[in-house]
This record gives sequence, C-alpha cells and structure tokens, in this order.
Amino acid sequence: MREKLMRLMGVVGRSRYTSFLLCLLLLAVPFIKADMYPRQPGIKILHYTFDVTVGDATDEMTIKDTVDMQFLADGVSNIDLDLCNLISRPQAPDRLNPCLQSVPRTRANQASPSQGVAAPTSVGRGMTVTEVISNGAPLIFEHKENRLHIHLPASHAGEKLSVTISYHGVPANGMFIGKNKYGDRVWFTDNWPNKARNWLATIDHISVKAPKTIIVTAPHSYQVISNGLKTEETSLPNGLRRTTWTEGEPIPSWQYNLGIAAMAVEYFGQFHGTEFSAWVFPQDRDTGFKAVDQNTASIFEFYSDHIGPFAYEKLAQVEATGGGGATEPATAIFYYGGFGAAAHEIAHHWFGDAVTERDWDDVWLSEGFATYFNLLYIEHQQGRDAFLAGVDRTRNAAMTYVLAHPDDTIVHKNLSNDSNVFSNSAQIYQEGAMVLHMLRGVLGDEVFWSGIRLYYSRYMNSSASSDDLRHAMEDACSAAGNCPKENQDLSWFFVEWLNRGGVIKADGGWHYDANAKELHIDLNQTQAQGLYRMPVEVDIKVPRASTTTAERNRGPAAGPEIKKVTILLEKQQNSLTVSLDTAPTEVLLDPSMWLPMMQANFVEK
Repeated sequence: MREKLMRLMGVVGRSRYTSFLLCLLLLAVPFIKADMYPRQPGIKILHYTFDVTVGDATDEMTIKDTVDMQFLADGVSNIDLDLCNLISRPQAPDRLNPCLQSVPRTRANQASPSQGVAAPTSVGRGMTVTEVISNGAPLIFEHKENRLHIHLPASHAGEKLSVTISYHGVPANGMFIGKNKYGDRVWFTDNWPNKARNWLATIDHISVKAPKTIIVTAPHSYQVISNGLKTEETSLPNGLRRTTWTEGEPIPSWQYNLGIAAMAVEYFGQFHGTEFSAWVFPQDRDTGFKAVDQNTASIFEFYSDHIGPFAYEKLAQVEATGGGGATEPATAIFYYGGFGAAAHEIAHHWFGDAVTERDWDDVWLSEGFATYFNLLYIEHQQGRDAFLAGVDRTRNAAMTYVLAHPDDTIVHKNLSNDSNVFSNSAQIYQEGAMVLHMLRGVLGDEVFWSGIRLYYSRYMNSSASSDDLRHAMEDACSAAGNCPKENQDLSWFFVEWLNRGGVIKADGGWHYDANAKELHIDLNQTQAQGLYRMPVEVDIKVPRASTTTAERNRGPAAGPEIKKVTILLEKQQNSLTVSLDTAPTEVLLDPSMWLPMMQANFVEK
C-alpha cells in the first residue's frame, strides 16, 4: 500500500507542491519554540553527587550535594540551582508551584481545592542551606524564591570546578515520606516534571543531563533503590547502612529517583548483559514477582531489536507509594498503583530517558513515543487486529480532546511554566502517538523503522527536538533510494500535525459510471483552520471473477477482490478517477486506519 502511496505523492505538480510547502513554512514561523526556563549557557554540569541521610525519628533529610561543572566561556561568575526554600508562613494553593504540597484535584464545577478537603499546608517544609564551599573555601550565596544563587571564583573557558552545598529539611513535594498501603514507613520520589528541586539542588530542567551518584545512609531495615549500578553497601554502627548507586549515563534531574523501604528483591534474568530485577513490598512478594517477570524480557527484546541497544546498566521495576500511575526514571521504573503499563514505561528508556526532549515544549517526543511503541509491541505480540483496536482507542481519546480544544497544539508554544507541561495531555500522549502512526503510513514500514533507528543512534544519551526527528526521517527516506521529493523534506507533515490545532474534516463519496467504466471518488476538506496535505488510502471491493467452468458452476467466488488506490488530499476539493470494468460492491475510505486524525463522511452517491 505505502509504495503506491509514495508513487501517487510523487505525481503532484512541482510548482503546486512548492507553493503549498511555502505556505506551511510561513505558518511555522510564529511557532519557533522554547519553554521559558532560564538557561545558563556558560556552564556544563559534569556530575552530581548527593550524600543523603534519613532516619525514623524525623522526616527531615540531610543532604550534601556536590556539583562538578565545567565553564564554557570566560568570566562566568555565578550559577543558579533550583532548591525549594523553607516555607515559614501559609501560602495560597497553587498547582503550578512545584515547591508546595499538591492541591487535591477538583471535580467539575467545584472551587479549588475540592469541597470538604482542606488545602494542605506547606509551612515548615522546604530546605535550609547551611554552607556552600569549593576547594575548602566558603562561597557567598543567596537562597530565595526557590533559587540558590552561588557566586563563583573567577573562571576561564575549559576550567572545571566542584561546589558542595549542605542543606536540610522536609520536602513539600517530589518526595513522599510516610506509610505505604501496609502501614510501613517508606520514602519514594515522584519528581516529574520539575519537583526534584524539593530535595535536590540541581539545574532542574530537562535540557540539562548529567551522570549522578547518590549515597544514602538509612536504617539497616530498609532497602535502597536508585538509578544505575549499586557500587557500595556497607553496614555502619547504630543500626545504619550506607548504600551507593551510580548512574554513569547522563539523565535529566527529574529522573534522579530514590526509593527507601522494606522490599523483597528478585533478580530474574538479563538480556545482552542488562540485568532485570523486581522490587516489591514483602507482603506482595509472590504476586509482585510474577507480575513483573512475565513480560519484561519480551518487551525488552522487542525494543532492543527494533530501535537499538539499551543505554543503561540495569532495568529494575519497583513497587512504590506516593505518586499516580507510574514513572520511568532511567534503570528504575516506579509503579505507584500496581504493575501495569510496562511496555509504555520500558519504551521510555529509549525515548524520554536515553533520547530526551531538549525542551518541555517537545514533551510529545517522550509521551507520544511511549504511547505508540506500546501499540507497536501489541502489534508484535498480539497481531494486527489487536493493534488496530488499540489505535482506535487512542484515536478516540485524542479526537475528543482536539475537537474540544481546536487551538491547542501538540508542541507547546513557548511554555511559560514547566508545571503546566501536561495541560494538553491527551494531545501529548494519544495524538502524539497518532502522529507517529500517520508518519509510518506516509513513509512505509521500512523507512519508518530506519528513521527511528537513525534518530535513536544519533541522540542516544543526548537530547533532541522535533526538528531532529524530522531530519532523521528525511535522511532515512533519502537513503532508501526511492524516496519521493515530498518526503525528502517533511516540513509539511510536521508543521500541520505538531504546530497547528484541529483535525481533518472531510466530506465526500463515490459513484460508478457504468458507461465509462469509471469509478469517481471525491473528498473535500471542510475544516476551518486551513488545508492539510495527506494521502488517503481507499479500498475498492469488486466481485471476484470466475475463471474456469468449474468455478462458474460453483457460483459466486468466496469473497470480493480488493483494489487499493490512494487519493491525495491537498486542496479543498479533491477527486480521483479509477478505471474499473465492474461496479464495486463497496468503497472504503482509510480502511487500515493510517489517517486516524480525520473525521470523514464518505458515502455512495
């Protein structure tokens, strides 16, 4: 089907295509994107080391945070780290303030917070900085408005510096300290998207990736889990134990996770040297181990074979408390409500963790990818029908949101507050997945998968943008040798699906001219937000001809013959004429669901 699709796209007149592409590029100009987090281009973070102490007598955490950095320019005189201040007086509830306890979710037509539920107080929570030193000498610092401003010694480009910050306090957010469902004391992080600043002093933004080491001193009765490899476990006096986890690959701060709890731990296999483990509450040992074991190897193998090598040291799946759903920090997935969505969360280790969106405006590169790759695993494991059922569910969720919010776009327009990154979650997850599905339909399986592998290999353990994905897909298409010009520059596709709101709305139908032996198909765009350019597959069902006397004596053939054609949707009014000796019994628009973000009325006329 998609080879025919490409050939049909190639017959578009060059001048008409150029004008169309120019219009789309002009539309793209206002959408030059970057979220509004203040960057610090003169500094590169090389490594973080966090020395954390917790205990049972209090919820307070004591942390010594060493930041290794390199200067990229002369004269850099300061660095700003995100760290929530100690809150001394009541604050107004604000769901967009990551340094306050979360406001309870509201129901429709209710004021915030939910009726009958008091807004949580954050008084007494937050961090107090006691010292900042470098090379044994104290540094001047100011800690206000949840930013730690540190004055640095005179520097030159290329020089390196280590700064150690000592602080303590009780996090208001980002770190759950309390009891799990069995009443046992636990500590679990949920840093997404910008809540690591509640307990760690970092540049708490997705654009900054760095390796990290975390050293945890906790009562001996607890297990400790974090990113990377366990590099030390030492028993200490007074019933304490020191555990060190080191993540050698660069990851963003929101993924710096930590779990401290009584846990049952199982190591249940590996794939190409990557060790699998399950961490569950002791009461859930048998059911938890079984839930994690059954699909992990199959999911992991599918992604490794189809995308590229796993970037990290291990894959741990952890039963956790304090968040919602699940979250995918590199090497240690936390499940807050039971072991589900494993294929989605494991997919994030390739997209979101290893290849990280450079900017929160492009968060679909994480969530849309994980949503679609979950569907691709279903296709691999359960077959095409199960996959298409999943596409239909995903499409319905996306369509419901987009029709209600026609001005919203998948790629944010200069997001002003990182906390609001999920304001259009159905677009980011479900429509983002459908964009990948439509891109696969346009390019074909071979080029699509080549582009995915190229994108991953280029940006593994780095960061990427939607434009980087586009360039990888264009390069894969060109490398295929038979790529039409329209797909060597995919700006038209990426602009209309990522930077514009709305969906395709189409009205059309078909009729058969018996005298001319021609089938006439028309399809007109009726949406208000501008024209799209998309190929649409059409199945034409005609009676299967009987070719022998025996076949004719048996009566009609078992089923109709299906002819596949493609109509190129690019103008307001579009038509296609197909030579056909016999009247069709049925004409189906987009039968394989390659264009899920289209609402169409298509009937026989």
